[in-house]
Amino acid sequence: MKDKIDAAFIQHAADILAETYTGLSGGQIVKHCNSYAIDFNVDIPIASPDFGKFGSIVPNKRTALYKNLMAFNGKQQFVIIKELCELPIFQKNKEAQELKKRLFERFHQFASGPLYIETQPPTGWERVDRSIAEMKSRLEVADTEEKYQAIGMIGRETLITIAQQVFDAEKHKTLDGVDPSQTDAKRMLEAYVSYELKGSSEKARKWVRSAVDLGNQLTHDRNATKRDSQLCLIAVSSIASFIRTIDETNGG
Repeated sequence: MKDKIDAAFIQHAADILAETYTGLSGGQIVKHCNSYAIDFNVDIPIASPDFGKFGSIVPNKRTALYKNLMAFNGKQQFVIIKELCELPIFQKNKEAQELKKRLFERFHQFASGPLYIETQPPTGWERVDRSIAEMKSRLEVADTEEKYQAIGMIGRETLITIAQQVFDAEKHKTLDGVDPSQTDAKRMLEAYVSYELKGSSEKARKWVRSAVDLGNQLTHDRNATKRDSQLCLIAVSSIASFIRTIDETNGG
């Protein structure tokens, strides 16, 4: 993974956030950048509101913001652009809100806000990790019941993918004796956990069952909320890590 957001996107962000009439002032840019530089322990090139002896280093505030943003790594750039877009000055600025949306759509791998701190490591299952990242990026910008519902659909498909990664029909017998379909994540995961954690799996099975039910419920809930989507994301991410840990322990 690249360690920075593309320079072209950083320039685009600087053009919007430091726009002459609707953006931050030069003093505000330096104030915010200095604050982030202290938080992240990063040296930035433009730390004075005179832009380096009144323009001798940079000609304008857009260039100052661009150069400062380029001093940070990708995760830091993500946080800075996201938080600047959320300032009151940009609350009704359509370009800034579109910038934030594109940030999550194109660079969600750098997401590190409070909800998206990566407490669980990637599973190494490419499709699973990609789907969880997609849930995160969609959740940040979702604002309607239909969009929250769509996150649940991705969560449901992700659980199916996880189940298909580990389920072995010859070894993992379902609890009710019914052969699971290729999309029956609940039966496959319950059977997998029951076999792989013999003697201590009841609570784990209940947890897996609840998480799958949560994803299914959100998929069909026409009144889905942001909180529902958040809980679904947490459940799917946790199960992905849980199942992967079992699989790796067993040499998978």
